[in-house]
Amino acid sequence: MRQDIDYRNVFKDAEAYDTLTRSKHVRLIYELERQVLQKLFEQIRSTQKSVMDFACGTGRWTRVLERHCKETLGVDVSAQMVAAAREKCSKAEFIVTDITSDNVDSRLCHRKFDVVTAFRFYKNAEEPLRRTVTEAIPKYLKNDGLFIFDLHLNTFSFMGMLACIIRSLRLYRPLGLTNLTVRTISLHTIRELFKNSPLEIIDYYGMGLLPGRSNFTILPAKPLYKLESFFTRRKVLRNISYNIIVVAGKTKCQ
Repeated sequence: MRQDIDYRNVFKDAEAYDTLTRSKHVRLIYELERQVLQKLFEQIRSTQKSVMDFACGTGRWTRVLERHCKETLGVDVSAQMVAAAREKCSKAEFIVTDITSDNVDSRLCHRKFDVVTAFRFYKNAEEPLRRTVTEAIPKYLKNDGLFIFDLHLNTFSFMGMLACIIRSLRLYRPLGLTNLTVRTISLHTIRELFKNSPLEIIDYYGMGLLPGRSNFTILPAKPLYKLESFFTRRKVLRNISYNIIVVAGKTKCQ
């Protein structure tokens, strides 16, 4: 199946994107991710750290990051998305630029950060873009810095395997889904991307063991969050979770 969706041009409607991220299952994953990030930030004493939120979109995560970090920069190729993000954030700086291009905004040149984040990027991006971004990220990361990103719709989760079946049988169109909706990603994909990169996986967390998608969840919000939070904190069955947060760093030789 061709994966010819251009990530740079798909996510430009800020209002539609915000509507998508307010669905029940996305909110659940978001809260579990925030739990993991809070723990990580406490460990690295983030109040003294700088962070670049790559592909920041409408600023949902940038708003969280600016509360935990000393210096926060949101970067995105979409001026519309960045305009929406600015309205949500009180302290963060924003730059509209493409870090994979030859004409990166001069304000970003030569800057390095303690943390670089990328949420809801790797799964949505097409393979060539994944590669160029993976090549570019280390330029903006300090030698002892962390690259933190998520993989939503893990190939080996229940929903990921269902998506793979739908894709292989070409049922996504009859079901009213898009090519992008049934695109999955796994840790194996990231490990392959990192083979020719100075980045290496340090740790990872899984969240969302029970089936769910959009506004469908199999339990009410409170008991579901409590149960999923238990699995997330203890890293139980993280390899088959719907969503995975990956913590990476530069190899020691860098």
